[in-house]
Amino acid sequence: MEFGFTEEQQMLRESVRKFMKKECTREYIRDCSDNDRFPHELYDKMAAQGWMGIPFPEKYGGAGLGPMELAIFLEEAGYGWYGAGTSYFTSVVLGAYNIMTYGTEAQKDEFLPKVVAGKTKLAFALSEPNVGSDAAAVELFAEERGDHFVLNGQKMFTTNAHVADQIVTVTRSIRNPEKKHHGITIFLVDAKSPGIEIRPLKQMGRSATHTNEVFFRDVKVPRERMMGKLHEGWSNLNGGLGIERLSVAMMYAGTSQAMIDYVSAYAKERRQFGQPISKFQAVQHKLADMQIKTDVARLLGYRVAWMLEQNMPCFKEMSMAKLYASEAMFDIANNGVQVMGGYGVLKEYDMELFFRDSRIGMIGAGASEIQRTIIAKQMGL
Repeated sequence: MEFGFTEEQQMLRESVRKFMKKECTREYIRDCSDNDRFPHELYDKMAAQGWMGIPFPEKYGGAGLGPMELAIFLEEAGYGWYGAGTSYFTSVVLGAYNIMTYGTEAQKDEFLPKVVAGKTKLAFALSEPNVGSDAAAVELFAEERGDHFVLNGQKMFTTNAHVADQIVTVTRSIRNPEKKHHGITIFLVDAKSPGIEIRPLKQMGRSATHTNEVFFRDVKVPRERMMGKLHEGWSNLNGGLGIERLSVAMMYAGTSQAMIDYVSAYAKERRQFGQPISKFQAVQHKLADMQIKTDVARLLGYRVAWMLEQNMPCFKEMSMAKLYASEAMFDIANNGVQVMGGYGVLKEYDMELFFRDSRIGMIGAGASEIQRTIIAKQMGL
């Protein structure tokens, strides 16, 4: 088994890291984070580099690359800034990749080139006030009326809906199905449609790419905006989970490495008892454990990328990658604060923002408890 990158992949890695170092300055990150402001400028510059097109075929204006290149990009984006990865992830992975996977040819032709060019932003609406881990229990109802559907209900925790042009929306199209996984239909909904109201939510971290409540009141959606077959949306949702969980796992691995590098630099400069605190075994062991966890997260993520490229089933492995990377990221953030002591919770230092941003990872994209349940089932338990 080889553990290296091709020359082209290494060039991608280096170019993304160089770009993020230049664009994701501390001042820019703080401005976006402290003011709950989406990084529009950074997003446009990433699009100008052609990176929105990494996983899409050339006929849609994409680069025609695969899961490995996507993993490389998201690791480096996460290293530069968690917000860079999330702004990319919601449009490209949660939005456009779903269109590519089970959208109609007309939808692909219309929207994928716009996403690749950075002209269209997407969001993905699944969770509801009463629907979280039990994703198949969606209640937002789509009533069929001839050539269109009428949507009524509410979505919750919809990341970047406030800046989206289109929202991939999961609905209930049969009110009382025999099995709740049946009667689910997915639509591509214009975010500016009459009857849609979007309310930003204030949250502890990841505030530049925050979540939103989305209300649907008699929202008309043309039939041609239906994604996949009527009532059969659940299988389509599962089809996109591999890329989704790979993507967040790699973002978390990148952010974890950024935290380690930040705390290590601090430990080498901070002096106590006449020497840098990096010389104390207690600090060294914390940093060593942090690095081990980050490397494991990276390897689990790249294994999923490799398996996806080989068309190998990896339902268990993608849950393992997401679960481990998210919990490792929070543990690394927690220990990073501990190493820095009182300075770790001051807003003048980046560790405070790292810590706040890291907590949501164990909830979003499938909570840790759900991932463990999936892994156990795949083990035959």
